[in-house]
Order: sequence, then C-alpha cells, then structure tokens
Amino acid sequence: MSRIAVFGAGYVGLVTAACLADLGNDVIVRDVVPEKVEGLLRGEVPIFEPGLDELLAKNAERLTFTLDAGEAVAGAEFLFVCVDTPPVAYSGDADLSRVWTVVDELPSVEGDLVLVLKSTVPVGTGEKVRAALDQRGLEHVGYVSNPEFTAEGRALRDFMEPDRVVIGAFDTDDAERVESLYASLDAPVVQMDVNSAEMVKLASNAFLMTRISFINEIANVCEA
Repeated sequence: MSRIAVFGAGYVGLVTAACLADLGNDVIVRDVVPEKVEGLLRGEVPIFEPGLDELLAKNAERLTFTLDAGEAVAGAEFLFVCVDTPPVAYSGDADLSRVWTVVDELPSVEGDLVLVLKSTVPVGTGEKVRAALDQRGLEHVGYVSNPEFTAEGRALRDFMEPDRVVIGAFDTDDAERVESLYASLDAPVVQMDVNSAEMVKLASNAFLMTRISFINEIANVCEA
C-alpha cells in the first residue's frame, strides 16, 4: 500500500484520511492548528460525522498527525490537499489562500510525489498550481484534481461507496497512480483533463443547490 500525506484536518481531510487508512494505506495528516493536532493525537475528533471517530480509532496504527509539513511529506507518494476554500465576502469568489499556502510551503522533495487536490476550486486553478510547481523546480511532482462528493451525515459511505470517482490529470501516469488508490472500491472511475474535473465539481455543487432551491419553492407553493 501507499504512504499518503493529507494536508488539512478539517471535514474533508479527516474523512479522506480515515477512509484511505481503512483501505490499507499509511496516512499522516498535517494541520496548522496546534490544539487540533494535539487533540487528534489524544484520540479526540474535532468534528462530528457518524462513524468517523470509530474509523479513526480502528486505523490508529496507520494514522498519525503533525504540524510539520516536512515530516508529513517525507517519504510520501501522494499529498492530498483538503484545505478549506471559503467564499470571499461580497465577491463570493473562492478564497484559495490555504491552497497556495500548501504549495508555497511544500518542501523540496525527491521521488515521484503526486499532489492531489480535493479542495473545491475555480476552473483553471490546476493550471496555475502546475505553473507554480514548475517555477519552484518541482516539475517531477505530479498534479491531479480529485474532487470530493461527500455529504455531511453520510460522508464515510459516500467515500467508500461512491457513484463515481473523478480524476483529472495532466499526465496519464499520475492519473493511473491515483486511480490505483480506489482499486478496491466498487465504483466507476472517470479520467479527464484537470479543467474538466474542476468543472465537474462546480457543476455538481450548482446542480445540488438548484435542486434544493426548487424543492424549497415547491414547499412554499404547498404552504400557500
């Protein structure tokens, strides 16, 4: 199995780490909040998601937590970026500052590391990250867009029993490596280019919001 670093111990990061560990991988989670990391090392889960605390405890031997980016990346074959990208006030644009912090803090690494972005980002972000990695002399670091489609309350099931796994890559070999992480799941894998993978995530979010808005309007009509 693989050694995987997960950056971000929030909702997406912890679910991703727990599930990847349950699939047999060695996972190290890096976060920048000392209190959160210290709590996780004591077995305290900072968020509520049904079954998450049990899954983390079950895979404790394959999971560790750190504040040190260098420690997290050392020997890792994959780096999953699972940081928040909240909307900016007034404009509503995604705040990519945490994504860029990960890219900027990425230490010089040797070997075939693949950076896997699960955070929700605008179309074109992957091309910018790819250019930034190249400018830093990290051309050998692969880049893959692997958006998440998990919902609160059923996130573990959504990860382990997905209706599709979307992988967008610049290089086919990088895509194949990431696909291998999901080989034991009974789910269709769809490979595409990076921009398309980013668009799939945005379109899925927009469709969900449309469905919610529609049924809310139907409820208003029913009340009337």
